[in-house]
Formats: sequence, C-alpha cells, structure tokens
Amino acid sequence: MDEDQKVAAPGALPELVNAYGDRLLRSACLLCGDPSEAQDLVQETFLQAFRSAHRFEGRSGVYTWLHGILLNLSRHYHRKHHRLVYDEEPAAQAVAPMADVSLALDLTTSSAALTKALRLLAEPHREVLVLRFYENMKIHEIAAQLGISAGTVKSRLHYAIVEMQKWVPEEMNLFGATGTEKKETV
Repeated sequence: MDEDQKVAAPGALPELVNAYGDRLLRSACLLCGDPSEAQDLVQETFLQAFRSAHRFEGRSGVYTWLHGILLNLSRHYHRKHHRLVYDEEPAAQAVAPMADVSLALDLTTSSAALTKALRLLAEPHREVLVLRFYENMKIHEIAAQLGISAGTVKSRLHYAIVEMQKWVPEEMNLFGATGTEKKETV
C-alpha cells in the first residue's frame, strides 16, 4: 500500500497516531514550549489531516505532510498568543531515558541549556533548527516544508547557529568553531 492510500484508508487515523504521534508531539513541544498546548496542536494536526486526507497527493511523505500541518498550526498559535512561554520539561522528555544516573543528569542539564537557548531564537530560526537537527530533514526538505528557498534555509541556519554559539555553554557547545572535536586539556 503506497503512502496516499495509507492516509485515505478506513481506520488510518489510529495507525497514523501510533506511527507519528510521539514524534509530532516532541516537535510541537520544541516549537511552542507548552506541553498541554503541544498536545492540542498535535490533536488538531491529526484532525485536520483526517479532514483533508482526500487532498493528500503523495508528493511528500506522510510525516512531512503531517509536520507541515503542525507547523501551520504552530504559527497560527504564535500569532494568536503573541508570545512564547517555554518550559524546560518538554525538551528533557525528548531525551531517551538513561540507566547511568550521572549521564542522565548531564543530559538533563544539557537539554535544559539547549531549550533555554532555543527559546531565545526568533521563530524562523527556531523552526529551521528544529527541522534540521531534531527532525533530521535535509536543506531542500526544509525549504519545501517552509515554502522558502534553500538559500534562505541556509541563511537562517547560519544565523541560528551563530546565536546558539553565544547562548550555549562552551563546554557543551556543538555549534562552536571546534564542533565535536575533542579539545586538548593542559
């Protein structure tokens, strides 16, 4: 069964929720910062997808289509509320649980620092970072998703990374000049 048949099939909604719900919820939390609002956005995403399943043409993957709906709803939410309220909890939940307590604490601290820095970004910069690094989309996919050119995506990523370099502590800054290279200790 191809993608567009899967979307339009009877009883497809529970299958779509099971397949993509958690991933959409994580992305919604990162985009809007409020777990309860993120749940509402994801629920509305599935409702709109269900209502417009007949219009899904299969030009993109199902998840990309669903995420596009989520992005539109998220933008509408931001315009409606005119401000962002962030909580560090959604990003902490995005990290898989670890058996090693110290590693889990490090991940929680890192996640909180990244969330704090992410909330300081302008919405267009935050969107491209979430799509690129949390959703693992390629530049051309992000451009298609947001309806902008690949050059604009690259520019927004560049400026977002420059800003993240300022806000993320140096010892955990993967956006820095040395990236993930190991730093020498004296």
